Amino acid sequence: MSEYSVLIKKTEKFILVNYFLEGVLSVLDPKQDINLLPPNITYSALGKHIRENLSKSREIDFDELRAIMSLDSDDTFLKSLEQKIKEEFSYKNKKEIYKNMDFLSVSIMNNIIIITPWHQDSLDGYTAIEDENRKWVRFEYPIDISDEELGKVVMEGFKYCTSIYKKK
Repeated sequence: MSEYSVLIKKTEKFILVNYFLEGVLSVLDPKQDINLLPPNITYSALGKHIRENLSKSREIDFDELRAIMSLDSDDTFLKSLEQKIKEEFSYKNKKEIYKNMDFLSVSIMNNIIIITPWHQDSLDGYTAIEDENRKWVRFEYPIDISDEELGKVVMEGFKYCTSIYKKK
């Protein structure tokens, strides 16, 4: 059962799509490019960007995971990401970056696209959102939906994101 996944972070100023390398743990590839997309990106362009990142997500073995963990042991990738965001959008600190951020993942599992909105429980941390039956809130779509439809359902999925920093 292969899984490919991306994490999408969205604020009023940008959208960021990062892909995971999947092993015993899921880790962000520290070598990936940092592309900050405009929040008013078209559905089609967003869907295309998500698919491109999903295609870079891949399974890794334990040795590669260990090499990545030692390569990025001090979170160099996240620090450089945060620095780029601070410079580009004039944020003063980490809290300003994350306090109004929504988190959502897009995964491909068993040839189904799964969109999972997340609850922000710390600045750069998130957990599952549960429905009234204590099941994770997630949405499934056929793998062959168009880029435009993928972008649209992702943007709609952000409406389900919650945060300890935002009032309802």
